[in-house]
Amino acid sequence: MFERWLIMGQELLTSPFLLLILLIGVFEFAVWLRARTGLAILNPSLVTTVIVIAVLKFADISWQSFEEASSYITFWLQPVVVCLAVPLYIQWQKIRAQWLPIIVSQLIGSVVGIVTGVGLVRVLGGSADSMIATAAKSVTMPIAIEVTTVLGGVIGITAATVLIAGVVGQIVGVWVLHRCGLRLPMGMGLSLGSASHALGTVRAMQLGSRYVAYATLGLILNGVLTAFLAPVLVPWLIP
Repeated sequence: MFERWLIMGQELLTSPFLLLILLIGVFEFAVWLRARTGLAILNPSLVTTVIVIAVLKFADISWQSFEEASSYITFWLQPVVVCLAVPLYIQWQKIRAQWLPIIVSQLIGSVVGIVTGVGLVRVLGGSADSMIATAAKSVTMPIAIEVTTVLGGVIGITAATVLIAGVVGQIVGVWVLHRCGLRLPMGMGLSLGSASHALGTVRAMQLGSRYVAYATLGLILNGVLTAFLAPVLVPWLIP
């Protein structure tokens, strides 16, 4: 009888519905905790990731079960990304008039993102696979995974570094940009989008629609440029 109840409990824990409720509930708790404490370090994305990983490990729930549950949420990411085109369209005339500085800045930003990722791991004595995995740390997750796959790196490390880059950008990105004297929508938006991808764009939403437009543009351009530049630059950066 005890074994039967144990099996039923395990099946309940791995049900997509319960895991979906867990994910939403943990994120809402993380948002409440951030608002309650006012501590920037308690970033909802970071807190949710830590708690969910702890629960999955403690309850011995497989990643496949959680991925099936989270797919009901990730499905809606596609229309959400399309919605980001609205502020981009509204600011299109200004963006088109500033196309040269935008392209140049994004080209430099992409190169810097690749070089700093690989270079830091190299200085710290990391392996070649780790260097490859950090090359695409500043681009959105799907592109980063594809770049790492093509280069033969470790996808798990890539996922972790992409998350870290996004969370750090959310927490201190605006503060750093203000300290550097950047306050205009174009400079701040492009910086947040290109350095911290989707999470940086979420942070830009809190600043205004003009910031979101440029952050979205930075996310897109940095992703495209990194996909082309990483396979060329990374072999030259790894001894």
